[in-house]
Amino acid sequence: MTSVRKIAGTVLLSAVFLVTGCGQGQTSQNFTLPDLRGQSVSLESLLKENKAILLNFWATWCPPCREEIPDLIRLQEQYGGKGFTVVGVDVGESRAKVAAFAERMGMNYPILLDSDQSVSESYRVVGIPTSLLMRSDGTVIGKFHAAGPDLFEAVEAALQ
Repeated sequence: MTSVRKIAGTVLLSAVFLVTGCGQGQTSQNFTLPDLRGQSVSLESLLKENKAILLNFWATWCPPCREEIPDLIRLQEQYGGKGFTVVGVDVGESRAKVAAFAERMGMNYPILLDSDQSVSESYRVVGIPTSLLMRSDGTVIGKFHAAGPDLFEAVEAALQ
């Protein structure tokens, strides 16, 4: 009977972690990933350069991800010169495929390649798109599954 309770407790705890993932108030985990030119980019350097960043986990095959890209481009255009940047983190695709897609879409923000999905796993990303809004100290101040007015408002508030 005790082993059944332990297993049930473990399953419940796992489900809580799966559902909650990286949420508001949590601190980011530093990582370094290659960009589309093969240059290494660290989260730490991005945070130092900006008041806030939006880590957007996505993939080219994901329809909701493709739908939100024009909004992310607008976010970058509107707030890019004000201490903010969108950082696209492609989950599990090749550099050639992502680079061609990004060029075709006119993506105006840095794209990093999480080829082995280790970063998305460390942030407990279970569905895409998932975006994490972070302050320069690495604190996650918002989690979003679609770009919309609430995301724009949160970015604006983070920059004040």
